[in-house]
Amino acid sequence: MRGSGEGARRRSDTRLPRRVVRAAAALGVPADAITGLGGATGQSWACDDRILRIGGATDLAGEVGAMTAAASAVPVPQVLDRAEFTDDEGRGWASLLLTRLPGRPALEATDLSLREARRIGQVCGRLHMLLEQVEPPRDMRRVAGASPGDDRTAAQDRLLHLDLHPLNVLVDSNGAVSGVIDWANAAAGPPVLDRARTWSIMVLDPATLPLRKDPRFAALLEGWAGVAGWAQLSAAARTWACEYMLDDLAARHPADRLDRVREELARIRAIS
Repeated sequence: MRGSGEGARRRSDTRLPRRVVRAAAALGVPADAITGLGGATGQSWACDDRILRIGGATDLAGEVGAMTAAASAVPVPQVLDRAEFTDDEGRGWASLLLTRLPGRPALEATDLSLREARRIGQVCGRLHMLLEQVEPPRDMRRVAGASPGDDRTAAQDRLLHLDLHPLNVLVDSNGAVSGVIDWANAAAGPPVLDRARTWSIMVLDPATLPLRKDPRFAALLEGWAGVAGWAQLSAAARTWACEYMLDDLAARHPADRLDRVREELARIRAIS
């Protein structure tokens, strides 16, 4: 589980990679206004009350398309400006200047009671129902593994976030969702796959395993699972989610750190 860092604290290190400096210049943003965020990808940077996001032109265009579509159902960052630039090696990149949404990641709401944590989980779980009403952009890629004729594609394609977890959902002081961020994985596909993907992140991702001992995280997970209907997920959807996670995390973790995912996949296959 990783977030873009948009709701995280700023890093104290003020040294900026050259690519970030070039991205800021392309948008007319002073480099001394840029501060690092705590995300794992290094693609998002703070710029006062805005966010600077960097990536490939095609990838960022996909994110913009996803956010534009999702804006009809959930709060998302607004695009203030965009630009393209080249790095020191002459490679092409794109940059976005986004609004910085209020609130904090749901995972960082550590000062809540168990009842409040469970309620925030329920609020987050309802996001799946909201996104299930959103049609994807016509040119959006279709999620890998959702083949025609498979029972996983029985529902009409909708916009899938595919990284919907407590670091990418911001909540305000009242416990309401104030933002859904990091649309880098977004794709079109059957809505059940988005719920299955969140189930796998919250239950099987190596990054979440230590969190399971935290009563507040357990309460948040319980609330999310109940509203999102994880207990009713089909074996096919769970299988897809495990396969997606193994592919997604293979380059970032030693093989043995993904044993729990493989064990769950084998268990599902054995009983289905």
